[in-house]
Amino acid sequence: MPFSCIDLLGREVFTYKCPYDVRGVVVGETYNTFLILAGGRVVTVPKFLCHFFDHESGLLINGRYLVGYRDKRLFNCGKF
Repeated sequence: MPFSCIDLLGREVFTYKCPYDVRGVVVGETYNTFLILAGGRVVTVPKFLCHFFDHESGLLINGRYLVGYRDKRLFNCGKF
């Protein structure tokens, strides 16, 4: 499965090789960013600059593959 077909919404992630050191749950997504609930606050993290480790699947994903609108990205993978 291509990395662009992975949906991180609702999953616990932490950033790696990223200027933002964040660990929390992805609660939202825009074209270029993830909104991560960490420590009682929502942090905006750019996708392109970071790698994300998904605890559930154990995958380390380069954020540049996740840039784009979630619905369009997942639709192209046949998930909708």
